[in-house]
Amino acid sequence: MALATIVLLLLAIFFFSSSSAQCHDRDKKALLAFKDSFLSTSLDDTWLESTDCCSWDGHVLCDKDTGRVYYLQFSNDKFSPGVRVSLNGSIPAAVGDLSALEVLMFSDLPALVGPIPPQLTKLKKLLTLSIIRTGVSGPVPPFLSKLSSLRQLDLGGNALSGTIPPSLGSLTRLTYIGLYDNQLTGTIPASLYSKLNKKYVAYLQLFGNRLTGRIPSSFGSVDFSQIDLFDNQLTGDASFLLGKSKTNLEIVNLTRNGLEFDFSKVEFPESIKRLDISRNKIYGSIPDQITQLRNLFWFDVSYNRLCGKIPSGGSFPLFDKKYYAHNKCLCGAPLQPCKK
Repeated sequence: MALATIVLLLLAIFFFSSSSAQCHDRDKKALLAFKDSFLSTSLDDTWLESTDCCSWDGHVLCDKDTGRVYYLQFSNDKFSPGVRVSLNGSIPAAVGDLSALEVLMFSDLPALVGPIPPQLTKLKKLLTLSIIRTGVSGPVPPFLSKLSSLRQLDLGGNALSGTIPPSLGSLTRLTYIGLYDNQLTGTIPASLYSKLNKKYVAYLQLFGNRLTGRIPSSFGSVDFSQIDLFDNQLTGDASFLLGKSKTNLEIVNLTRNGLEFDFSKVEFPESIKRLDISRNKIYGSIPDQITQLRNLFWFDVSYNRLCGKIPSGGSFPLFDKKYYAHNKCLCGAPLQPCKK
């Protein structure tokens, strides 16, 4: 039976590979123009006009029925499959001519420089735009809001500057926004996720920037699974990000800001796994309810202004004294006993 299954699988693979359409002429022309736009590239020996572009290097995936290119990836990330590549220059305008493209990814390419080109707005079917750990610079362009199908935007680890465009909040399917490890300034727009379809869960990563001001109170009504705002200059209240009603919330990281609120009044969802509010100006005490959280594996409140006895039970035996250090007057295990 096993041998028969293997034979059938091999026949199926042969059938589909032999019956797949070749690369669409329009897409092949766009890819060749894309290659020729770089000052230098490792694609010259493999991206040839004489060969089917759907077979090029593993960077390109095509629809087997139409031959249209729907996936384009260039990555030197050690965790990513495919052939290593060098791209020296800016993102070519020709990428906008790949009208069937759904995924566009550049990763770990320090010689990829310049701004994000406006021709990307022609990619009406684009679901994922990922430009991470490159030399790309300039602003986060407001024209990205014209990508109405976009679900994931990852622009982390670049040299982007300026402010976060409020227009990103108009995208109804954009669940993941990653603008981390850049040079962004200004406040976080309250419009982010304001139009997100309620059936989607949100993920926000803005850490490692120079963002200032308050976290928008409108985020209290967003169904987050993960929110990472650490290493910024944010101030004010952040307690509304938590609460028992946040049933999908798993990770909250707010460390290294200037946040200030009463921690003793905060309630926590059972789903929370990681909570880091260290190095802020948070006061009050640690609520006993947090010991009931069965999924909690990381809890850091160090370098704040907390007081009172550290609760016992639940996951708390996992957290040693460094997670409570440098507060105003916390006491109890694993710190010094409380005074009677």
